Amino acid sequence: MTSISAVSSYLSWGAQTPTSAPAAARAGQPRGDQEVRDSYNVKISEAYQEFKTKFQEFHDREQCFGEDLAREAYEARSKIKEEHQAQTSYLGRAAIWLRNMVTYGGGNASYEGLSKTKNPEEIAYSAFKTGGGDLGLQNNGFGDKLDVWKAIKDVSTLYPEDITDSMVAVYKAQEPGKVDVDAILAAREVTSPANRFMDLLEPRKNTINTHA
Repeated sequence: MTSISAVSSYLSWGAQTPTSAPAAARAGQPRGDQEVRDSYNVKISEAYQEFKTKFQEFHDREQCFGEDLAREAYEARSKIKEEHQAQTSYLGRAAIWLRNMVTYGGGNASYEGLSKTKNPEEIAYSAFKTGGGDLGLQNNGFGDKLDVWKAIKDVSTLYPEDITDSMVAVYKAQEPGKVDVDAILAAREVTSPANRFMDLLEPRKNTINTHA
């Protein structure tokens, strides 16, 4: 069970060690940085579940969404980030600020700055991954699914919401720089015996891009 799935069973993006709230936090005392981080991971992941439906509406029409939705996603993340940074210790905030200065050249990444290297879809999706590994923090695991999506999107019609944990595992097991797209896509077809019959009733979706 992940720390995210412990809160909501459908938010199971990454293997994390659940942390129980210390007595001080339960008594209404300020939360420790790890508790704030766990809350941040959960809130970002919950926000993705809300935007996932909006993303799917575009993809069902075989359209990419534009800047308006990307900005909305960016602003949703920024609000959650600001709320949780305000609860972080002074030392923790200093470390985050220094990291962001090195990474983004500012306290936090701006939409305009991100748009120089990412398209609206990439900005929108990246709004719902959490990092911080360089600070010794755990993330929500969604970044792994984005890595798989980026690795296969030139030859696949799948979107990040279609990427499964099995696909992530196969991708991570591959030699760096040598992506076997067929093996990754095959991993998506792996189902449990209990779900196999129901899967037969689902219309099959072509997951390979075809070019005229």
